[in-house]
Amino acid sequence: MTERWGDDPLLMIPGPTELHPRVREVLAGRFYPHYGYEWREVYEGVEEAARRIFKTVNETIVMPGPGCLGLELGVLSVANRGEKVLAVVNGFFGDRLAEIAALCGLSVVRLEAGPGETVSPEDLKSAMDGNLDAKALLAVQNESATGTLNPIKEYAALAKKRGLLTVIDSISAYGGVDLDVDGWGIDVCVGYANKCLGSIPGALPVSITDEVWERVDKGLVRPSSFMTNLKVWRWYRRNWGAAGHPYPTTVSTFAYLAFKVAAEAALSEGLEKRYERHRKISAATRRAAEAMGLDFVPLKESDASPTITAISLPASARGRLDELLRTMLSKHKIMIGGGLGSTAGIAIRIGHMGVTADPRYLVPTLTSLTQTFKEIGVEVGEVGSVVEAFYKAL
Repeated sequence: MTERWGDDPLLMIPGPTELHPRVREVLAGRFYPHYGYEWREVYEGVEEAARRIFKTVNETIVMPGPGCLGLELGVLSVANRGEKVLAVVNGFFGDRLAEIAALCGLSVVRLEAGPGETVSPEDLKSAMDGNLDAKALLAVQNESATGTLNPIKEYAALAKKRGLLTVIDSISAYGGVDLDVDGWGIDVCVGYANKCLGSIPGALPVSITDEVWERVDKGLVRPSSFMTNLKVWRWYRRNWGAAGHPYPTTVSTFAYLAFKVAAEAALSEGLEKRYERHRKISAATRRAAEAMGLDFVPLKESDASPTITAISLPASARGRLDELLRTMLSKHKIMIGGGLGSTAGIAIRIGHMGVTADPRYLVPTLTSLTQTFKEIGVEVGEVGSVVEAFYKAL
């Protein structure tokens, strides 16, 4: 594999992912200042591409920084300190979203499910019935720690019916999993650049409904922060936007340009075709893992993520995860991930996002994983059967 991939390992982790070729071209190209009339035209294209992937006409901002910054902005924009919110928690990133809300001073009611399980819409409805004073619902679309896809469309419909605002973490789904912000009625939705789009960190798209903007404008919600305060963002958009600086800080223009070309590549492919590609590759990866004799963290096939496959380690491999990951990286030059939170030490995770949602990347990964299990003394199916199962599923 070293000869095939060169010196850099192949990134088959749940992010960051392999870069889209157009992103590499951007990184070798011109450097722009983060303001000015020329840059303003470029940045307007960044926001437009972000909106199209969200499928929204909402005012959308692109923040500099990590995904959790956008989530913090979201929770601070839908409720005040001491007010109650409901949080769906069925993995590490649902837990993080609930933690962000709690650290921001909100009263958090956690709706929990075990690893590989989802909170059913019926259970969510019951929680809403028991918490009529709740202001918002917080949830992760694609729980990448467990490779589980949550029923966000159904969650959002229930929240809308009850008058709850919604904050949705779509970071590991954005550009790879079906998402319809306007059609589903999502109030704050957070995407990201270096997952399914195959770009670099530093460009954080956030879609925000007029209702949320207006509540902050009118002082109905009062964030005690600067970078995560929509009132601050509104001021810069109104007063400095014409000069190409509609954000309250310096941004990396390379990150924004890279996001733009990666998003445009996704749109050129066609979002529905792209979503179907990820679904097919995900299903084929699971069939290959079954041919190895392995089980999955998601308990139901219908809950399996299209962008991440979370595989439960067999008993004979427990305690040998570090050895497995090191062997994959050092001998095969392929990087896969371990579990997080409740799946730490008991699962591995394979990311198939953007350019890597393709047999050219998955077949070497699955072949190497089969060989690695055998090399560390764990009995699994034969390589030929694994590859055959993968292609048969396609």
